[in-house]
Amino acid sequence: MNNKHFGCMALGLFIILMGHWTNASYKKLRLARDAEEISRSAFDGAVFARSAEQRKMVILKNNTIGSRKYLNQWEPYVKQAKNPQYGEALINFRIKQAGIITLSQVYETVDHVKGGTIPKTLNAKLVFEDDYVKTLNWLANLEGSLPAIRVSNCKLSKGQSGNDIKMELSIDIPIISSEDGNDTKT
Repeated sequence: MNNKHFGCMALGLFIILMGHWTNASYKKLRLARDAEEISRSAFDGAVFARSAEQRKMVILKNNTIGSRKYLNQWEPYVKQAKNPQYGEALINFRIKQAGIITLSQVYETVDHVKGGTIPKTLNAKLVFEDDYVKTLNWLANLEGSLPAIRVSNCKLSKGQSGNDIKMELSIDIPIISSEDGNDTKT
């Protein structure tokens, strides 16, 4: 084989390698363009879904303005008792403020389902015996000053003296606090 044959063979091999490299590069480019097209269509779909969800959110906000205002008015009352000790102190303060004779007080913290709106409640079982008007006015004032409490049981009976009444009261006070001690946002 002379130099011409060797040069032609080298040139032919070079052309075949260039053709193979061009073909491989073209396949990679085509795969990259296909991936780009798929990504672009996924992006467009995500943008469309996001704008649809934003429209739904605006509609939901407009439809719930009244409910959110109502709940925002109640928020300070629901958050009055930050922890069980504070709830006990609130009840004891109201009792001392009214000067009602207390026969017994039992407080118990009840845990509810984790992640619920109200994670805990303080259940207070109170027994009073005092003047009829004074005791019922105290209960009305308690419900007025702590409107988030729930009276779960109220049993009235005649007291030992003439105008006295015995009231066995069980109330639930919502305890709204997060694990780190800060108030949660409702």
